[in-house]
Amino acid sequence: MNAAVLSFDELVQRYCERQLCEPNQLQSRLQTIRDKYRPDGFMLLECKVLDSSRLGELTILPYGGDATFKAVPDHPISPRGLASDMSCVVATMPVAALEASCHTV
Repeated sequence: MNAAVLSFDELVQRYCERQLCEPNQLQSRLQTIRDKYRPDGFMLLECKVLDSSRLGELTILPYGGDATFKAVPDHPISPRGLASDMSCVVATMPVAALEASCHTV
């Protein structure tokens, strides 16, 4: 896997503008996921299906802990279980980066 490891601010830059999400909303959602699943981190996926209306769409999923994915996959996955949204991991963010962001956002 050649995915970049991001800080929370870098994740915000990549995700929020394209997905029309405010940084504080993203932080709140990720904190809720952190509290529920106790992940090791989060992975940023990008849809790569050329003939899909979801092409280029970003999704953030947790990995490790009690999350479905125990590790970052090294192959495309479908976040929604649809062939039309097969996505590849383009970056990861350790959960510690989210915890560090709690003091800055």
